[in-house]
Amino acid sequence: MKYFGLLISILSLALSKQLLGQHIKKYKYKAEGKTFAYYVMQPQTKVNGMLILLPASGEKPHSVFNKTNLPQLLAQNGYLTIIPVIHNTLFADLQTITQLNQIFIDQSQKYVISNFIIGGLSSGGAIAVGYAEWLLAKDTQTILKGVFSIDAPLDLSRIYSSAERKIKYSCQGLIMKEGYSIKNTLDKTLGGSPESNPDQYLKYSSYSANDEDGGSAKFLKNIPIRLYSEPDLDYVRNTYCPDLAFNDINAFDLESLNKFLLRIRNKNSQYIATKGKGFHSWNIVDAVECKDWILRINSLK
Repeated sequence: MKYFGLLISILSLALSKQLLGQHIKKYKYKAEGKTFAYYVMQPQTKVNGMLILLPASGEKPHSVFNKTNLPQLLAQNGYLTIIPVIHNTLFADLQTITQLNQIFIDQSQKYVISNFIIGGLSSGGAIAVGYAEWLLAKDTQTILKGVFSIDAPLDLSRIYSSAERKIKYSCQGLIMKEGYSIKNTLDKTLGGSPESNPDQYLKYSSYSANDEDGGSAKFLKNIPIRLYSEPDLDYVRNTYCPDLAFNDINAFDLESLNKFLLRIRNKNSQYIATKGKGFHSWNIVDAVECKDWILRINSLK
């Protein structure tokens, strides 16, 4: 065991040195009377593009640089990586859209940015998809080249129904608390349930399975998109509650969205299901392979 601990220490030290060599800076700015912050990993070469990475709810943005080496790999190819501090939200609301727009404006004043990618984990992944849809709905000529989402909750109606089930499951503790938390959050932010306020759920869901055209997901028809998940139902049942079903985990939304996008002829939509990488984590993404995908789609005309 002591040799394993030594190995971890050496790897951590190597990663820390790698991060220090990449010039991570923190920026603060104001937009509509509110102060926001974001972190930037800058390449030591000419800027060729930009990656916006969105952390999960409650995750410290700076810690993401230690959880995936995608920013470091892209920095070697001239890409900025920006990780913003996002307020607690399950979807791309007006405040978050305003914040991301301002970040883009700030960085565009420093660099000539001709392309960018956006992605994120969990709620950050939902926001990434929602923001991509917002951009594509407004401008089909946007410089957004691709989007990826890691184990994200995309269909707010499905999430609400799942929350109601979790409250009723025989399992107490964490699962029941999560059910109440999600239900109360959606009741407050969207003005009630999907049945009482369906328009709000349709508006803010990144994907709406109950809507024939997928809701906002129809705007993703022509953009490369990757939907990552590790659908380990046995793990969540053994760890949290044996009552949990497949439509209680986010893989349900990601798999369903991919099927929808393929049906509307998005030839660049991929659902990537992993095994043994770690449930609901940045490890699901193979950073080297994702870097290659980003470089490849940015080269497309």
